[in-house]
Formats: sequence, C-alpha cells, structure tokens
Amino acid sequence: MDKKVTLIQLNPGDKAKVIGFSTDHEGFKSHGLGPWHKRKHGMGMGLARRLQEMGLIPGSVIEIIRNMPTGPVEISVMGTRLAIGRNIASRIYVEKI
Repeated sequence: MDKKVTLIQLNPGDKAKVIGFSTDHEGFKSHGLGPWHKRKHGMGMGLARRLQEMGLIPGSVIEIIRNMPTGPVEISVMGTRLAIGRNIASRIYVEKI
C-alpha cells in the first residue's frame, strides 16, 4: 500500500511496518525520518532505545489492537501487546500493509 502514516491514524486490525519517527512535534514531512540511533531532539535517546528494546524498530510489523480518540494506542509487536501514549504514537511512522 505504501502510505506513510502515524500510529494514531490507524484503525484496530490494521497492520503496518515501522519506518521511523519524527524528530520533533512538527512531524514527518517537514523534518523527515531519522535513524533511531542518531536522534538529537524530540523523544530523546532513552525513549528511542526503549522503543527499540520493545521491538519497535524500522522494518518490524505491528498490528493495531485498540485506538480510541483518547488514551493510549494498543499494539501487538512480535507477539507482545504494548500501550503507547498518544504523544509518542503520533511521532512513530509506519507504512500500512
């Protein structure tokens, strides 16, 4: 499908491949996607490292379990369910598959 969106734009049941995250709150188009290990602004290296440890690395496939207008986005990645806060989920970019 090749459409780049954030986690908060997906619906329950959607599957997607992680492609990266925005470098700050302004988003994907204006700032592009940086490699996880070269982050200098936005989420911070500790959070980026923690997301990697949980399986959210470029190329990993996720499935949306729950995404309500408020509250965390619940996903499944590598057989594990995670709840990602909306602020962070809005900066994680994926390609729907």
